[in-house]
Amino acid sequence: MPAAFAVSNRSTVRRPPAESAVLTDSLAALDGIGAVITLRRDEPLFRSGDCAEFYFKVLKGAVRGCRVLADGRRHIGEFFLAGDFIGLDAAESYAFAAEAIVETTLIRYSRRKVEALAAEEPRISQSLVEIMRAGLAAARERMLLLGHMTAMERIASFLLNLSERRSDGRVSLPMTRTDIGDYLGLTMETVSRAFSQLKSSGIITQHGLHELAIAKPAALVELTKP
Repeated sequence: MPAAFAVSNRSTVRRPPAESAVLTDSLAALDGIGAVITLRRDEPLFRSGDCAEFYFKVLKGAVRGCRVLADGRRHIGEFFLAGDFIGLDAAESYAFAAEAIVETTLIRYSRRKVEALAAEEPRISQSLVEIMRAGLAAARERMLLLGHMTAMERIASFLLNLSERRSDGRVSLPMTRTDIGDYLGLTMETVSRAFSQLKSSGIITQHGLHELAIAKPAALVELTKP
């Protein structure tokens, strides 16, 4: 595997929101060396410090990448939804734990086999590096923005980012309010109040237990502005 895979200590990386056809085609060969696995809700995919023997791709469901801080608080570094890769930039071990949020199906790839295939097919290596770079850039941007955002600005940006994954104006939310708070650096109560305000103002509407619709996209965008 190219040295570029060792540029970060983060253990998990998201793919670009809109994966190009070329990128999809170049990674299709990976499915031939992968094994499908299923996790129950809250079941760990791996723990912090585990040997990084595998890469993963979410097929259905959702995974949270998290770490328990020294003071006992939990920090969620990323949510991984269908199509997202996990573990591409791990070194010898995973820096974060990864847990299924709901029942989740993934493809598990042997790291050794991926490296061997990438050595034979440079397009695969290039595509994986592209995914990793896009994920790292998104993570850096999120860290910078969160430091200067109010609670409502964080919630609005979070919903807009999730809405970009779909074309129907809806947002899938398999994670709990507590999960969202641990991801955005907010309390569960603050997250719940923000959602209630967005619903009462008609900006979002509830569609089932784990799905929202953005009824007023322009208004939600305005809420992201300081």
